[in-house]
Amino acid sequence: MTDSDNQQKWPALPATLSNIAVTKNSGKYESVSSNYFKVGHPRLVFMAENDEQVSHVVEYAGNVQRFVGHQIPFSVRSGGHGITNYSVNDGGIIIDLSQMNQVNILDEAKGLVKVQAGAVWGDVADKISKADLVLSSGDFGDTGVGGLATSGGLGLLVRKQGLTTDQILGATVITADGKKRNVNKEENSDLFWAIRGGGSQVGIVTEFIFQADKVEPAKSGQRVPIGLQKLSYNVFDLSHFLLAWHSWITTTTEDMSSLLMLTKNDSNSSIISVQATNIWCGEKTDSCEKYFTNALNIAKVEKQDESNLSYHTLVQAPHLPHEGANNVYVKNVLLTKIDDHLLNALHTMLKSSAVMGIEVRAIDGPINQLSPDFDAWSFREATLFVAMWGDVTQSSLLNQLFKPLQEHGCGVYGAYSSDTSKSETTKAWSRDTRERLQKVVKKYDSKHIINQSRYA
Repeated sequence: MTDSDNQQKWPALPATLSNIAVTKNSGKYESVSSNYFKVGHPRLVFMAENDEQVSHVVEYAGNVQRFVGHQIPFSVRSGGHGITNYSVNDGGIIIDLSQMNQVNILDEAKGLVKVQAGAVWGDVADKISKADLVLSSGDFGDTGVGGLATSGGLGLLVRKQGLTTDQILGATVITADGKKRNVNKEENSDLFWAIRGGGSQVGIVTEFIFQADKVEPAKSGQRVPIGLQKLSYNVFDLSHFLLAWHSWITTTTEDMSSLLMLTKNDSNSSIISVQATNIWCGEKTDSCEKYFTNALNIAKVEKQDESNLSYHTLVQAPHLPHEGANNVYVKNVLLTKIDDHLLNALHTMLKSSAVMGIEVRAIDGPINQLSPDFDAWSFREATLFVAMWGDVTQSSLLNQLFKPLQEHGCGVYGAYSSDTSKSETTKAWSRDTRERLQKVVKKYDSKHIINQSRYA
């Protein structure tokens, strides 16, 4: 958007929106214009409190675009933690859903939970744990429900519960025409399919119905008990270590999930520091103790810590302010196995000063048990997730370093990538899924009014 666009007069705000609009002259502007990763400079932020207001905001955004004769940026923000930074913009409109944050248990016995899109996952876990329920969500409690649930959700319990997206039974969607639509397998089934993995490109989801899992309390009375093991390894032979780790995690039950963070060792360039986080869902059993013991034998352990805690404690929400301070660049790939392509790429990347760390996560389990067309998250063959975290000022170099590995993979988790290029977006869905999404977008938002999103 040019300076002349910023100065151009927009249509007057309707009375229904004037009370929820935040402008640059407002004292609240600084606190609502950015997200966790990026400082935004929108012209307007709307703090929606209900579905009717969301509809009015969508209608107003469409009117602005028609009035100025071209698109203006229109972003949707729930938790403001999205790595893509689509939830903020410069010179456009942001609709903030953080006031729509209710969490209600509809049926404790059946595990049915209604959650508004502006809630954050730490608060969801806190509420539903009181009913001995759990939903696998993001790794960080401040992550918003709306962005993660519509994009995927490779959470800390991914081997137990699969994707967060896969647990959606129904939702409320405001489409680009301002209409409120209920979606599920029977009603508006095309939208229901698309919002589970397609992001916000087909509409704004304001509320979800989730299928949560029951977890029996510990004998101590602890709700949704979790066994947590954190290990620090110093690794000389990364290839041997990763193969041993993969053999270990794939021989555990799906109650165990595991993720690694690989970084260069500051004192010895021939050593890779590995931080492993192993998470057991449920009260610790003899099997859990055996798996934790076996993890100690993967390589020499420099530091270890084991604890018993509740899931809501593991993902509690600190409710940090959004100041755009966490300025990193992330790339990722979904893989089916550990092989020489992966191992060679990891060695190359870890030699670069631009790379801060590399995340490796086992995602085999429930993800692989659904068909590719179950929803719009199509890479059901993937069993590994690898992400590179790096210096945002060296994004071109990071893209180059990651390219060989990404070309070898089966796809990209679009919501976990800072690269918003068209070539990256084409990797976010399989061809069949992308073509199907394009048809849904054409039906519900052909003019791309809700335009700050990955578009298939």
